This record gives sequence, C-alpha cells and structure tokens, in this order.
Amino acid sequence: MENNGQVFYNGKKYVVIFKYSSGFCEIKEIGSLYKIELVHESDLIYPIRQNQP
Repeated sequence: MENNGQVFYNGKKYVVIFKYSSGFCEIKEIGSLYKIELVHESDLIYPIRQNQP
C-alpha cells in the first residue's frame, strides 16, 4: 500500500495519509477536511487494480 492510495473502510472511500511500521495507517475520508482515523491495515479493503497494457 502506498501513501495517497485509495482504500475502503466501513463502506466509505478513504485516502491513506501515512502507514506506520506497526501496520496502522492514518486515513482521511474523501471529501472531508478534518476526519482522520487511525486504523489497522487489516481492516482496510483495497480496490482491484486493472493491468494496463
């Protein structure tokens, strides 16, 4: 996972702000200026990336 990558958490889209070596991530809800949450990486759902030719 990379910083600024999009993920899903609790059915909403978030952007990863920072990933700690402990496996926790700071995520910010898309469209929100101040709602930042600290969650474990295992609780996140990553979108499927399409292979580009």
